[in-house]
Amino acid sequence: MKALIVSDNHGDQKILKEIQDEFATQVDVLIHCGDSELPNDSVEMTHFQAVKGNNDWGLNYPPQLTLTVEDTKFLVVHGDHDQVNYSLTPLMLKAQSLGAQVVCYGHTHQLAVSMDAGILFINPGSISLPRGEYSRIGGTFALVEITKKQFIVDYYNRNCSPISELHFEFNRS
Repeated sequence: MKALIVSDNHGDQKILKEIQDEFATQVDVLIHCGDSELPNDSVEMTHFQAVKGNNDWGLNYPPQLTLTVEDTKFLVVHGDHDQVNYSLTPLMLKAQSLGAQVVCYGHTHQLAVSMDAGILFINPGSISLPRGEYSRIGGTFALVEITKKQFIVDYYNRNCSPISELHFEFNRS
């Protein structure tokens, strides 16, 4: 099973269309972690499972989303209500209470991936306004391949090209 995860495009419609054109037929689910600043019925957002970000004023997205794709349960949040700038512990506790194996979040505009307590935590970074160590890339999104034994995470740039230094593999417990 493959999931594409994107966040924080902040109104950049073109990049979402390009990502969908390139990957929609290659993945099982498209996830958006908020701050799209686009209506959920816009062409660019109709195929995404999306949550509301702190800049999605007046838009009709849920604050969090749980979804199951091929026996893998995802928790999707933006992160602004979950203290992601300080700690992932609140998200870990929420994921544990919901039985989620993968947590997708945004808000920080900084890509991040880790495994804790058997849960994969992934922030795809901002596709349009990146911050932090990898901001030089100019925006990122992530593809996650989930097998019975592993989570395989690859980050991509705005040209839909993989970034070789950002390939991660985690064994599932």
